[in-house]
Amino acid sequence: MPLQAPMGVGRAPYPRVLAAAALSNLGDGVRLVALPLLAAALTRDPALVGGLTACAYLPWVLFGLPIGALVDRGRPEVFMAVANVGRAVLLGLLTVTLLLDLRSMVMLYAVAFLLGVGEAAYDNAAQSLIPKIVPDARLESANSGLVTAERVGQDLIGPAVGGVLFAAAMTLPFGLNAVTLALAAVLLAGIRTAGPATPARRAVIRDAVEGMRWLVRPHLVRTVVLIGCVMNFVTLAWESTLVLLAVGPMRLSDGGYGVMLAAGAVGGVAGAMVTPALVRRFDRRWLQVAALAVCAVVDLALAAYPNPVTGALAWGGTGAGFAVWNVLSVTLRQREVPPELLGRVNSASRTLSMAAAPLGALAGGALAAVAGLRAPLWIAGVALTVLAVAFAVRSRPA
Repeated sequence: MPLQAPMGVGRAPYPRVLAAAALSNLGDGVRLVALPLLAAALTRDPALVGGLTACAYLPWVLFGLPIGALVDRGRPEVFMAVANVGRAVLLGLLTVTLLLDLRSMVMLYAVAFLLGVGEAAYDNAAQSLIPKIVPDARLESANSGLVTAERVGQDLIGPAVGGVLFAAAMTLPFGLNAVTLALAAVLLAGIRTAGPATPARRAVIRDAVEGMRWLVRPHLVRTVVLIGCVMNFVTLAWESTLVLLAVGPMRLSDGGYGVMLAAGAVGGVAGAMVTPALVRRFDRRWLQVAALAVCAVVDLALAAYPNPVTGALAWGGTGAGFAVWNVLSVTLRQREVPPELLGRVNSASRTLSMAAAPLGALAGGALAAVAGLRAPLWIAGVALTVLAVAFAVRSRPA
């Protein structure tokens, strides 16, 4: 059974974590729209814009495994608070830099990379914290709440606010993101869980490798993680250049781009909210097959008919599919992985899936530059269709 937080340490820890997640993701949603718009103001080269997304995910490849080992040695809420403070400071510096009219793609790459380091620490620690403060029977509901907060902030409210603020002044979205992260860090400061029973004395890298070794053994966790990697690769291939499709062929304004993403985000929010109810009525395996199929259909629709309506449907359908998939995937790991290895296995799985993201972004940017902005969407739709069929066959009970 997962370890529980000792009685009397922190008041109502899960609501605090949920509130911190809501604030963090709201600010991140504002910034996730504003940063590509800032890049598009500097260049219309799809490869360069795709490279910005790649920089954001690269820290997972470089530091994901060591971060997981460090999380298992300490208290995850501390990592979450420190990561938020660090990102708030960085975004404050970016705001000042933009006020001084100093901007370049190299600077944006550096900011995206450093923000990615903080995000890797925060996300890994958050997934390890939940089993410590939530009973096993409520894991789906707890994870659903966090994914809902992510979808509301990053896909629904954040993008709409980010597009409007960027149109008003490019510094506003980044300043707001810094404030929300700082407030989230304050909320997390009131939580305290028990640390490891015994201090670790082995090398960090050795501990990190142990988590990867557990993950690569034949079991359902490995299958789900590998499929998640492919989902990330093909989805980031088209999402990394979506801003160019929106402000180009779709003829959307900066604010219109944010509104399109916000309208589509309703699907992602709904997917996260209804997952616990779906789990009570349907088999988890078929829910995951359905998640893959939905992502495939909306990708193909946007490829065939690129307009604001299909753009919103594609964003929303993808968000819904990923929400259902992520809630079930994270809960599976929290239940199947030994508690003393959870941080490392979470980190190993996230490292693999996040490694696929920058590769997909770079591949999508290169493909769009050669074959057009809709080419990554066609590839993603076909690949996800094949993946849904393969998972349905591969995950059949013995």
